[in-house]
Amino acid sequence: MKKYAVLTLDVEDWYHLDYFSSIEVSKSYSMLDGLTNFLEIVDEFHIKSTLFTLSDVVSVVKSDLLSAIDEGHEVASHGMSHKRPLTISKDAFIKDIEYSKKNIEDSLSVEVLGYRAPCFSINNNLLEALKNTGHQYDSSMINFGSHPLYGCINPNSFIKIMDNIYQDGTFTEFELPTTNLFSRNIPISGGGYLRIFPWHVMKILISNYLFSHQTYFLYIHPFELSNKSPLSVDTAGVLNNFRFRYGQGRTPNKLIKLIKLLKANGYEFVTFKSLLNTANNNLVV
Repeated sequence: MKKYAVLTLDVEDWYHLDYFSSIEVSKSYSMLDGLTNFLEIVDEFHIKSTLFTLSDVVSVVKSDLLSAIDEGHEVASHGMSHKRPLTISKDAFIKDIEYSKKNIEDSLSVEVLGYRAPCFSINNNLLEALKNTGHQYDSSMINFGSHPLYGCINPNSFIKIMDNIYQDGTFTEFELPTTNLFSRNIPISGGGYLRIFPWHVMKILISNYLFSHQTYFLYIHPFELSNKSPLSVDTAGVLNNFRFRYGQGRTPNKLIKLIKLLKANGYEFVTFKSLLNTANNNLVV
């Protein structure tokens, strides 16, 4: 049985984080150099990745994205400006995803197949809009209802193709992995969870998951891999500053350890576009 891993980067800057959305911050300080660092790490291991990109930052990192495309990486959509879809109207959401898809395609001369909602803030109703705007897949499903920003996707209308992969007609949903711990689902899919929790804890949780699952999908952000130190934003509060700043300098090394763990467990690294083709061709069930 083949096992597949997809490493993804949500290409956004630090100030796009939701807990900074309602306060004034300095947007002149960028941590998008983390995109370059991510690409250097995955290229070192000859891994092709999927880059869910905000259309608002495409012009800033265009050269990096074009180089990544030339190297076989996939660029998908993360929306326009990181507004949580569940906080805006459906019409506004449709305009957002249509603009983002077209802007990325026009800027980079590449077809955009996939989407990931900012903060995983989406539901089944909005998935219908994705289907109707030319997107072929989404990767916003995560079974972690405890998070106040996340949405909820009910997979009942989908057919399960394999672990964490569901299809509804020609549309595919890739679910981010979680594991059960003390009767609660715990995300082990990267982001702040990988950055904040000690590696020895994450290694145990992820290793247990890999033992019995055919897929693993990671998401991470440029600011978590940046060479720059995160700013302290006084008006954001102690908790939000902790969530933003803690563990940032250790994340690149954790990513390398995770890649080695996945390789040791026999996972093949692919893009979502490639895995989409595999699912559509019914090569795995």
